[in-house]
Amino acid sequence: MARIVPTSRPRAARVAGVLLLAGLLLIGSGCAGRRPGGPGVIHHVQSGENLYRIGLRYEVPAREIARANGIRDVTTLQVGQRLFIPGVRRRLPPSADPQLVARLAPESSGRAAAGGTRRGPSDESSLRFAWPIRGRLSSGYGMRRGRRHEGIDLAAPSGTPIHAAESGRVIHAGRLGSYGKVVIVKHVGAYRTVYAHARKLHVRKGQFVERGQKLAEVGSTGRSSGPHVHFEIRRATSPRDPLAFLPRSRGR
Repeated sequence: MARIVPTSRPRAARVAGVLLLAGLLLIGSGCAGRRPGGPGVIHHVQSGENLYRIGLRYEVPAREIARANGIRDVTTLQVGQRLFIPGVRRRLPPSADPQLVARLAPESSGRAAAGGTRRGPSDESSLRFAWPIRGRLSSGYGMRRGRRHEGIDLAAPSGTPIHAAESGRVIHAGRLGSYGKVVIVKHVGAYRTVYAHARKLHVRKGQFVERGQKLAEVGSTGRSSGPHVHFEIRRATSPRDPLAFLPRSRGR
């Protein structure tokens, strides 16, 4: 009886199939956008976000995020979509209030401030933030009851004057969701300060203010448990710990 010698063709065919599948997967991943080497994090798109605002939060140009994710049409972002943010080592949690992020975004019109053309310092290194009030520090920056507290709370009697921490232009003065009555001031570069839960406002949008100028009065509007000012310092839309910028003394 003739001996049957097993052929290697089936095995070769399987290997070829595996290689073909791997090639197709590589091609498919290339269509989704190549991720450059180096650090990066995954960001889940939130309601109301776009590439521009996401880029501001992480301080990464929107075009780099689009390139890393193979995005050609920036209008196709969907809530819950995963985006790779190149060059970032820490994922940021969602902002406490999406409305605030919208107000913090730079204005595209470039209109001059109302009431004059005065300008503050020419670079961020010249910024010298001051305490907005002489109140008691009732809550610090960081995690609080399972949520990130993106500023500090300074308790003071209702009606206590709230002062501008640094010179700049008012980009919002009015009600804003859980922040109640709030003033947002844009300073040189990308820095902004936020003064929330006010009882009464003394400035208007577009107005230029000097450091120490009265902006509002302490109140308890919005989501608040008592009279205080919720104070934030942000670079673009990214929160920073105000205590890292403020002097040790609370005197004005």
